[in-house]
Amino acid sequence: MYPVLLDLGPLTFYSLWVFVAIGFFAALLVINKLIKKNRLSLKFIADYSLLILLSGLIMGRLIFVLHNFNFYFYDYQLSNFLEVLYIWDKGISGWGALLGIALSLFYFAKKNNENPWKWLDITIIATLAAMFFFNIGTFLDGMNFGRETNLPWGVIIETSIYAVPIHPVQLYSSIFSGGLAYFLYSLSTTKTGKTPGNILLIGVLAFSIFKFLLEFLRGDEALLFLGLREGQILALLGIIIPLILLAVKKFKLNEST
Repeated sequence: MYPVLLDLGPLTFYSLWVFVAIGFFAALLVINKLIKKNRLSLKFIADYSLLILLSGLIMGRLIFVLHNFNFYFYDYQLSNFLEVLYIWDKGISGWGALLGIALSLFYFAKKNNENPWKWLDITIIATLAAMFFFNIGTFLDGMNFGRETNLPWGVIIETSIYAVPIHPVQLYSSIFSGGLAYFLYSLSTTKTGKTPGNILLIGVLAFSIFKFLLEFLRGDEALLFLGLREGQILALLGIIIPLILLAVKKFKLNEST
């Protein structure tokens, strides 16, 4: 595809990192708008945003390294340990990064007597907005490619294992993420969306269902368990847990009325 977006001699702009930067900027804009809309504390996010993002980066990198342990520690030389710090090798787990952000945000919110569910609600919308751009970057970079297809929008990616048109699964993810972000933003003005935690749970549930189905179209290698790809196992957890929590919230609401 187009892993290098612009080459200016000593300066090289890689497509993936350019769109990651755009995604982070978009997420900040969305968070700022939602903070004002929901009358949350600007001071809280100003004080802890860097730590929250850093937590996501560390957790994402840690899970990726553990998942690819033999690649990084094929022998125990100092250089191998240093390679763990080379985050520019694109080795970051998306699920791990999201987990790190969610856990750190929950911790800091509770520590500062903020409602963590309100913050997680706006964070899921901002994250999905960022993922709209992240996935465009992965498409241009040729990462996370799909399997072969006869559909007219199939693309040929040189870095894939296929020499025929394949599903542009990255663009499917981009379109879905952007659409879901818009839907959740609209939902946040309704009675359902104003209940803390609902936006988060609905967002995670919808995205996990999509990811479970999308994995059937993926063409890159993955660990298999009972015939399911690793990503599908994680997606199942992302389906089951929100369903249970939504059911519990519904039960408590019925009891209180």
